[in-house]
Amino acid sequence: MFDQLKELLTTRAGLPDGPIVPEASLARAGVDSMAVTVLSMALEDQLGVVIDEDELSAAPTVAALADLIALRTGSAAAPTTPSTA
Repeated sequence: MFDQLKELLTTRAGLPDGPIVPEASLARAGVDSMAVTVLSMALEDQLGVVIDEDELSAAPTVAALADLIALRTGSAAAPTTPSTA
């Protein structure tokens, strides 16, 4: 999900990709209130998930933001290895 988030932030919100690393705080990555607004709309348009701006802004790092989005889209729940059950 991190790569997809980074792509949305760079293509839709116009942020430079250099500072957008998993361990960066949102502020350090350049994710301001306008970028959060654009991200919220992009998530709804492209992934069909609604996450309000306050919730997105509360993420302490870019990785935490990616985890939140993955959780909401169901990506985090997808098994990484095939189930044998």
